[in-house]
Amino acid sequence: MPPKEEGTKRILALDAATSITGYALYDNKVLVSYGTFKTNSSLEAPARINSVKHWLKAALNEWSPDFIGVENI
Repeated sequence: MPPKEEGTKRILALDAATSITGYALYDNKVLVSYGTFKTNSSLEAPARINSVKHWLKAALNEWSPDFIGVENI
């Protein structure tokens, strides 16, 4: 992941789900990273949601987005 440069507006787009969560990261409308976060599908929903929460908190700390968009489900 490239470091966020001064003056850059970073956008994190999320395709929220509890088994596989997709993400895309844009700097000034240019795609700089994308991927998925997968949870253990054998876990109960609360445990999967907790895993996503921990991943998202770490991602927010690392990537420092200015805006976050979440797919309307």
